[in-house]
Amino acid sequence: MTTHKLNGDFSTKCFVCDKKLEKREYKNKVTNLPVCAQCKGTEKEKAKEKEVLDSLADGFVCGCI
Repeated sequence: MTTHKLNGDFSTKCFVCDKKLEKREYKNKVTNLPVCAQCKGTEKEKAKEKEVLDSLADGFVCGCI
C-alpha cells in the first residue's frame, strides 16, 4: 500500500498528482483537499480519495467496548 505524504503545506499541491497549484481552483468534496483541473472528476481522483480515506485510521485502535 502506498501512503500519501502530506509534508509541508499540502494545501498548495494536488492531492492526486502532487502538482504544485498556483491557486486552489478545485477542492475534493469528500477529502476537502485541493485537486487540479486535470485530475478533477477522474478515476484517478476517486482511487486516491479512497486511498486517503482508507488510511485515516492506520495506527489507531478503537477503544469501543
